[in-house]
Amino acid sequence: MIRILQYICLTLSLLNAPTFLLHSFSPTLGSLSSYGMFGFFILYNILKKDLLVLKIFLAIGLSYFLISGLQFYSGEQSVYIAFFLKFLIFSFFGGIIARNTTKEEIYIFLFIGALSVILNAVFFQDNYGRYSGFYLDPNAAGLICICGYSLTYGVENKKWRLIGQFVFTFAGLITFSRTFIVIWLLVNLISIRIDIKNIKVLAIGFLVLILTITFSKVLQLNTMRFGQLEAIVNGDNVSSEEINEDSRSDTWAQFYPYLADKPFFGNGFGSFQTNGLKRVGPHNSYLLIYGESGVLPVLFFIGLHLFFITQGLKLFKKHPYILLMGCSISIFLITNHNYFTSYYLIFVEIWLISHILLLSEIKKPDKTNLIRKEASRLLS
Repeated sequence: MIRILQYICLTLSLLNAPTFLLHSFSPTLGSLSSYGMFGFFILYNILKKDLLVLKIFLAIGLSYFLISGLQFYSGEQSVYIAFFLKFLIFSFFGGIIARNTTKEEIYIFLFIGALSVILNAVFFQDNYGRYSGFYLDPNAAGLICICGYSLTYGVENKKWRLIGQFVFTFAGLITFSRTFIVIWLLVNLISIRIDIKNIKVLAIGFLVLILTITFSKVLQLNTMRFGQLEAIVNGDNVSSEEINEDSRSDTWAQFYPYLADKPFFGNGFGSFQTNGLKRVGPHNSYLLIYGESGVLPVLFFIGLHLFFITQGLKLFKKHPYILLMGCSISIFLITNHNYFTSYYLIFVEIWLISHILLLSEIKKPDKTNLIRKEASRLLS
């Protein structure tokens, strides 16, 4: 019963089920699955009779929502309250579920998420030509793919590691997320530090590129971005204007005056979101948190991601995927501003920090063999 409930929670959160059902089927299904997700999270903790509160997530949530909410907000008050309560419930009750989720289990769910992108491209094509599967946003799907790709470096089975690297790379590439491509290259460069033989993984990327070009018309890939990619592969000139079109740096620059205007406590909840002070959001979670709630919340937020990177460096020799995943998420958030509603992302972060804490439990000399054995099982 507990195990089934855990998998339901993982399906609803990691596969973005509530949002997918809302947009692809009906608002009723979306609402029911959304309420169900939070209800199941609470129920799991009750049945398990256990709780793991990760204080950093509470610090981020409380400081951001309380400081930003005390200021001017032009939207519906119910929207603010709903966002606030959902984040608190998810981060408060998600810890024990994440801790009891093994590396192999989260790998499988990320793998399914990536497969949904490929199925989207093969069977449910559209004129947009950038595919996203369950995640409805190509950039969000790119995040899932790069997290899964990073996690392959913790998979012991070589066959499943190679299959995963191929699937995550192909799915990530057909999202045409520029952030995915940049992070994918960075992850591969770091992986060479793990083992020089990992340079052969670049061959997978080359194979995926060939397949993408070969099946581009069948999959109806995005004309503009595919054209840029094909030109780069063929060694043709691509103008900087084309590559920088819809540049994130240009978007960020629109919000800098508002940061200077209210640097300590921000401009209030919703001000840096779509239809706030500007018609678009800043496409940067660090910028959004600082712009809406000021210095304290963004310091907590930066601290969390520095923790991933510093711990990842300490554990790199035996557990390189921690650094790879930490870097991937930290960089992704520079180009995405939907952090507080991206529950798949929040869950991956909760899982990552609980995973790091489990590794520290094993190393403590004062812990009993039973605790060490249980931690080792979860880390297997």
